[in-house]
Amino acid sequence: MAKKSGFNYFDSFISMANHAYEAAQYLDGIVKNFDPSPTVLLEKVQGIHEIEHRADDERHEVITHLTTEFMTPIEREDIMEMIQKLDNVVDHIDDVMRTVYMFNITELSPAIVSFAELIVRCTKAMKATMEKFENFRKSRTIKEYIVKVNEIEDEGDLLHLDTIYNLFGSELPSIDVIRQNKLLDDMENCLDACEEVVDTVERIMMKNS
Repeated sequence: MAKKSGFNYFDSFISMANHAYEAAQYLDGIVKNFDPSPTVLLEKVQGIHEIEHRADDERHEVITHLTTEFMTPIEREDIMEMIQKLDNVVDHIDDVMRTVYMFNITELSPAIVSFAELIVRCTKAMKATMEKFENFRKSRTIKEYIVKVNEIEDEGDLLHLDTIYNLFGSELPSIDVIRQNKLLDDMENCLDACEEVVDTVERIMMKNS
């Protein structure tokens, strides 16, 4: 890795991961104490969007420093990819809440609750990965956290597969099947985005070893 710049990009990675974890916890609380009234849902949409907005601000700050600094600790393209992948996680969590509101979803299945819990676990492991990233050569645990994210994403794949199978074999009205299918896809996207983050970390680690 190159000599460190004045701005700590790794701190920004951690901050972005914290935003994702905060958004995941916020979503989990909504799902477990679900109130389908439009006023409450709109308030929750706005609450999670505020977290997403803070993540966007963080991303813009990183881009601003990238355009002005001569030396960066890792290659600029890698920093840009890393910050974008982290931002994608928050965006996908935001999408989940928007889907609940826009599709007028009034009931959540047990699978949705399980998915929300997986997203919390996955963002937590992703956050731990980012906390070890700057000093990855000395870390004895970063690989474990990367594997943990992969394992949780695999759990999500199986949950998504079984739930979609049961959903399309159910007697629910077609409109409800469409709504639930969209919501499940959005939730799986959150886990996929976390996996993309740690895959990027792993690639950068190999590149700088």
